[in-house]
Amino acid sequence: MRVLLLCCVVHPRKEALLSTKIRPIEPDEAEPFFAAAATAFGNAADPDYVEQTRAIAEFDRSLATFDGEEIVGTTGIFSLDLTVPGAKLATAGVTWVSVKPTHRRSGVLTNMMRRQLDDIRERGEALAALWASESIIYGRFGYGLAAEGAELRIERTRTAFTHEQAACGKTRLVSREDALGSWPAVYDRVLASQPGMFARSQTWWQHKVLRERSRGQGGSSGRFFVQYEEDGHPLGYARYRVTPGRDSGSPDGTLSVRELMAATESAYAALWSYLFGVDLVGSIEARLRPIDEPLLWMLADPRRLTRHPSDTLWVRIVDVASALEGRRYAAEGRLVLEVRDQFCPWNEGRYELEGGPHGARCLRSDAEPEIVLDASDMGAAYLGGVRLQTLHRAGRVQGDTDALRRADAMLAWSPLPWCPEVF
Repeated sequence: MRVLLLCCVVHPRKEALLSTKIRPIEPDEAEPFFAAAATAFGNAADPDYVEQTRAIAEFDRSLATFDGEEIVGTTGIFSLDLTVPGAKLATAGVTWVSVKPTHRRSGVLTNMMRRQLDDIRERGEALAALWASESIIYGRFGYGLAAEGAELRIERTRTAFTHEQAACGKTRLVSREDALGSWPAVYDRVLASQPGMFARSQTWWQHKVLRERSRGQGGSSGRFFVQYEEDGHPLGYARYRVTPGRDSGSPDGTLSVRELMAATESAYAALWSYLFGVDLVGSIEARLRPIDEPLLWMLADPRRLTRHPSDTLWVRIVDVASALEGRRYAAEGRLVLEVRDQFCPWNEGRYELEGGPHGARCLRSDAEPEIVLDASDMGAAYLGGVRLQTLHRAGRVQGDTDALRRADAMLAWSPLPWCPEVF
């Protein structure tokens, strides 16, 4: 009975797959497209989100799987300029990946990933990147865990600094319009040297980062925008919300930091000092913070800062030679790599990489490989977030000790990769 039931369930799905087709959507199909994605994630489509997203969507780079007239699978791309170690590269920012529950495990996702990566290759982008809803999904398509982020939380009474944080500037609250005018320049200063971040257009700032919202969410207050400046020049900013609360009659709200960006050390310290000093707050929390956040080392009682790391940005090497030539390396060196890539077989083969702080050259090679790795592991190591020696100890990468050490010396970068925003 169990086998017969399984056949009855699976067979119609396979038959349905034969009738599906994949194509980009037109702008007037945005509502059913995002409704299908919301259904897959167990939500209802938010009209405000759909309207704001229209302004930044690239519908010619979207893909929908249709079963008859019904959209049953979705994915899209934002054309990003991603900061990589020492440089920046055009990158396909993969987003809106979903399959309706009625069509899961029937090949819909695999077919969309296949079509999408083929399109990315034809466009000449060496990298693809995404945020994974589940970490088990994208490794089989060649994506590697390239960056981590941390969720932070601390009680306000435990936020004393070890040393007095002197700042020669001032913090002030600004309007959304002021933030739209001055914050992009601060962001761009950080972007230039931070692997994992991507450039934001003014449209992106207006319709995504600082998009209009009609009210607070989940009982929280409206948004606050605080800016740090010296001699009238903005050098840092933070946006946050406060959720009111009381404990035994005393104020015990939660301040949630949505984004904090600082172009200088003094701006960084001043902004955290401001956030730790907001009244009627019992605890401060922040999500999507750098894994190497300096704040821990500034606190007199660092144990009180709880940190929960998680995977954030996943990177897919679409063109091995272009990707390896497109970044810089901390140390001069030469390596012969063998890349395995079943999903994108054009990457399969051996490559000789010569690189350093000022540039790199990567060509196909017939030499004996010193390191053998899958494309997903190359994607994981590409931004400098994990050492190949660590992946070797995990049984994922092959190579002798000397070659792995040389590779890690070349690939290492500071700061560690960080992507502060889900796209």
